[in-house]
Amino acid sequence: MKTFKQHLEEASKYIVSQNPHDKKWYVMGHVGRNKWMPVSDGFKKEAQAQKWAKSQDKVDSAARGEIGAV
Repeated sequence: MKTFKQHLEEASKYIVSQNPHDKKWYVMGHVGRNKWMPVSDGFKKEAQAQKWAKSQDKVDSAARGEIGAV
């Protein structure tokens, strides 16, 4: 059974992951075939990275023109 967090991650093109070497949190963007690439600078807290990932979905849709006239 999947958790709510797993469903959100599947619906988004972004996940949040911690780098074990520098202990910072990064937003990872999906590039296809189960491959992920960091798309943000490192954050000290997971909550900061999650907030950035959520805002990035809005930025992406605005860039594609999916949001009405701005």
